[in-house]
Amino acid sequence: MKYEKGDEKMKLGYFTTHFPYSRNYSEYTCGGAELVAHNLTVSIAQKGHEIVVFTTSISSKDTIERHNNVELYRYSKNFSIGAANISPKLLYKPLGHEVDIVHAHAGNPPAPIAAYWYAKKKHKPFVVSCHGDVQWNWGGFVRRTSVCLYGKYILDKILSYADVVISASEYYINNSKFLWKYRDKIVVIPYGINLADFDIQYLKDECRAKLGLPSDDRIVLFLGGFAPHKGPDVLLKAMPKIVNEAPDAKLVFVGNGRMRAELEGLSKKLDVEEHIKFAGFVDNISKALYYKSSDVFVLPSFSECSPLVNLEAMACGIPIVASNIGGVPDSVSDGENGLLVPPGDPEALADAIIYLLENEDVGKRMGKNGRTKVEYYSWKKVAEETEKVYLSLGADGR
Repeated sequence: MKYEKGDEKMKLGYFTTHFPYSRNYSEYTCGGAELVAHNLTVSIAQKGHEIVVFTTSISSKDTIERHNNVELYRYSKNFSIGAANISPKLLYKPLGHEVDIVHAHAGNPPAPIAAYWYAKKKHKPFVVSCHGDVQWNWGGFVRRTSVCLYGKYILDKILSYADVVISASEYYINNSKFLWKYRDKIVVIPYGINLADFDIQYLKDECRAKLGLPSDDRIVLFLGGFAPHKGPDVLLKAMPKIVNEAPDAKLVFVGNGRMRAELEGLSKKLDVEEHIKFAGFVDNISKALYYKSSDVFVLPSFSECSPLVNLEAMACGIPIVASNIGGVPDSVSDGENGLLVPPGDPEALADAIIYLLENEDVGKRMGKNGRTKVEYYSWKKVAEETEKVYLSLGADGR
């Protein structure tokens, strides 16, 4: 049978390797994929469906949390590979629960593998959300080998078995190493944003005062994980040219990661250390303050699907300079709400940033355009479109 509007509500099993806690933990990484999983969980639960989330714990203890229509099972961490917590329990413990539809958030493994195993074992409809191509060209030997095996062999099996694959970006499908061959089963559903989270009533100077940032500097913001595919070193290499043209420019790194020491060393080598601030991990309120304090937001990545940080910057009315890759052009239109540059090019990145710093009126116009454009992106719409995917699947399994 098919689900129809008016049927009993569904019970959905969400598999994600990490899932945000109510407070931030620097040792428990939650990037865009995990934030998407969280926001979709909340939004789908608000529509009356039951959600069972299967994920990993920050510690060696299993925990269970219940919030409204959501049950959250965190399985004990045995070890980590790169930023991903690994819990063998994620592969077999969920089999003790019954759900109608399995939905995997394909960020870091092992959650997508666990979801595939559950769907196959229980003969359940299987949905996979792809949040970006896996990156196996960095990290230690164990990480590189594990991710390479997953990306080249296991992920293909998972996507082949899925009934529906969800991508947040049409551009990303065309650029992905993996998704192009599954186009006939892909549904495009852009990410959303909670605009209220960024609707703070402080002026730029007030935000800077709260964060201890200088009121008279021009601030360039990077927000994200310090991983090679995010390109923080490319942005840092652009700084000598930027400060030569704009001596009052300051680059603020919000976030953390394995490249932190490397970036600190590079800032000294490039003699721009006094123009760099490492803010570390911050909570959601502080994150909004950093956006509002900034003159330009920069995303110098080499690989992205549909980055949430661009939507966040747009919500705060900040112009964006970003790499012209993957799904970035979905949210950033060159010359409209930001500037797009080739990835891995510090010179082009510096020129774009300098242009916006020196043309404040252009930056304000782009920021205003971005704020208008981002109103299209809401989690309510994402939930409605995702619910349509669930309703299209059979209730009796495969």
